[in-house]
Amino acid sequence: MTNKSFVGVDSIYYALVTQDDADAYAAGAPAAFAPAMTIAQAPKSNSKTQYADNQPFDVMSSEGETELDVEVTGLSPQLLATILGRVYDVASGRMFDNGGTPPDIALGFRAKKRGGFYRYYWFLKGAFLSPSEEQATETDTPDPKSAKLKFVAVRTIHLFDLIGDASLMDSVKRVVGETSDTNFSATTWFDAVQSPVAGSPASFTVTPSPADAATGVAVTVSPTLTFSNPIAGNAENGIIITTAAGVPVALARTLNAARTIVTLNPTSNLGAAAEHLIIVPGVTDIYGQALADTVVNFTTA
Repeated sequence: MTNKSFVGVDSIYYALVTQDDADAYAAGAPAAFAPAMTIAQAPKSNSKTQYADNQPFDVMSSEGETELDVEVTGLSPQLLATILGRVYDVASGRMFDNGGTPPDIALGFRAKKRGGFYRYYWFLKGAFLSPSEEQATETDTPDPKSAKLKFVAVRTIHLFDLIGDASLMDSVKRVVGETSDTNFSATTWFDAVQSPVAGSPASFTVTPSPADAATGVAVTVSPTLTFSNPIAGNAENGIIITTAAGVPVALARTLNAARTIVTLNPTSNLGAAAEHLIIVPGVTDIYGQALADTVVNFTTA
């Protein structure tokens, strides 16, 4: 993941929400909106501090709608009619501003970050307010006037199974992903509104070094265990090295920043020409997947 700043925004898409109720959430095919200039997100939130025993006791907070200030180069009358619920007469090419009701809309876009990464967004449900429009006389200095709209996003009515856990069924306001996360793919991001779907983690495996049944291993070895997924907090603490007779070897454990490689550092050289065991007892990954108890056997030189 990256903590770089935003340096750009582009690719605004919209889709009409066709269903949002207890049974399902559905939206139409996304369509390009207009060239993006700025997008500012401002979630409405409030907090209340509760006092007891003459001191602050608890803080309660809540979040409401999110207001997005969207500035684009311009909007056609036909697109305005679509997002505002107005009438557009195709035969005459005119929009009739009849004060219609804006439809529910999903809004997606991406923001560029320093370093070439992108953060992708879909707000699942909201409505546009009528945009402000400004025109000015033409002079010898170009002064383009953009279209500025406000989009108010709210949470869905429909409850989603967020990460494959029935206890986490909830409504959702937006879905966000970033290309700095190796598990994220933006390949089809704008092909459809990205409603929440629980991901499927890769299978959980471990690769030891030395390998199982290895011989002639240096007595100065610091064995490593490379896991296919990041391991859960403190999962490395139970991993040990023992002699063939079951005597534990004094060691220190180190874990890389990605939490995928555990290095076992014996405090002194291992015995020569001796069999040793690396015991990995039921380690779990960050997704809750558990390995079966694993024993790796190796013999020193």
